[in-house]
Formats: sequence, C-alpha cells, structure tokens
Amino acid sequence: MSTTANILIAEDDFGFRDTLEEVLAEEGHRVSVARNGSEALGVLGRIGRPVLILLDVNMPVMDGMTFLAHLKEWPDREQMEVVIMSAAVEVELLFGHAPGVIKALKKPFDVAEILVVAQEFAIRHEAPGASAAGAAAQPTTVTAGTIPPPAAPEE
Repeated sequence: MSTTANILIAEDDFGFRDTLEEVLAEEGHRVSVARNGSEALGVLGRIGRPVLILLDVNMPVMDGMTFLAHLKEWPDREQMEVVIMSAAVEVELLFGHAPGVIKALKKPFDVAEILVVAQEFAIRHEAPGASAAGAAAQPTTVTAGTIPPPAAPEE
C-alpha cells in the first residue's frame, strides 16, 4: 500500500481494539489506541494530522459523544474525521449526523469496511511529497490517567 492513514482507535473492548489495530497496521497504517475518550484526547494531542478516529460510543471514563463535544473545540478540527462504532440497533440514525462523523458502523462489522474507509481517508488527505517523519515516534498505547491537552474545553 502506497497511501497510508494516521488512525486513532478509541475502544474499550480489548479484543475488538486489538483486532482493528492489527488489521490496520498490517495494511501499513500508523495506528494509535486508547481505552476511552479521555485517553483518546491525550493521544490525539501527540499524534500527527490528518487523523482518522475510530470511536466507540459506549466507553467508561469518557464516552464517544462526550469525546466529540471536546473534539469540536480543537483548533485543527478540520484535519480530523470520525467513524462512530456502536452496537446500537439504529447506529446510522442515532449517530450518523453527529458533528464531524463521516460514517457510523454497527458492531460487529466486517473489518474490510474499515480498511476501505482508511484507504479513502488516506487518499483524500494525501499531500504531494508527504513523509511519515515522526511516525515511528508516535505512541500506540497510552496509560490510564492521561490528561487531555489544554485545547480541550473544561466541562
């Protein structure tokens, strides 16, 4: 694959998160992970842009909708796209029109769908002569207690 995406997976289910991370990394994408929305905000403050965010709706500490509320305040928000993932029966109706959401997927879904979304994202955001400088230094996991960057508004 010649075009890769910078991807953040915010998912509390270890097995599902691990599977997504593995499949995307095997395709050459740069993948970072977080266990909840709060950790995702911390990771987001340290990874490159543009970034595709795969966001679970139901997570402990900070859920996906609260994460989205914080995300809309980020100054470089236009360089981020979100795919909502949920087991909700009507996921597209409930979350498909949330601010910044480009797609809503009902769990479980075929990981091939995520691969297509990631490739389309990478193509849309490919910059001529872009390099992956700094990608090797990007974190792939975070620890509990990560504090979101100052750009995130207080509740």
